[in-house]
Amino acid sequence: MEIFLFIALVFIYVLTAFSVPDLVLKRMWLLSFISAFGLTAVSILFIHNGRQTVLMQENEMNWYYFLYLFGSISVILGVINLWIYRKSFLRLFSSSDLNEEDEG
Repeated sequence: MEIFLFIALVFIYVLTAFSVPDLVLKRMWLLSFISAFGLTAVSILFIHNGRQTVLMQENEMNWYYFLYLFGSISVILGVINLWIYRKSFLRLFSSSDLNEEDEG
């Protein structure tokens, strides 16, 4: 299932990369990552407060499924965000900038 999510989200990224401005692209993917992270946190909250068993019963909604689903989506969206912001991350962790700060 994760492979299908990964392929679908990469396909959507490629489509949006060519069809929307760069700022809109960054905002859209960052907001999607934040919302997936938030839904994962809500799933963890419901699991913790519900004291639900691991096995799903017929009449119950299993929050572990939502935790797994949105956790997988968060990881994939995180990778896409790392790709989008790769130049910023490289600048953040480059050693040449640290040397300039020490001198100034």
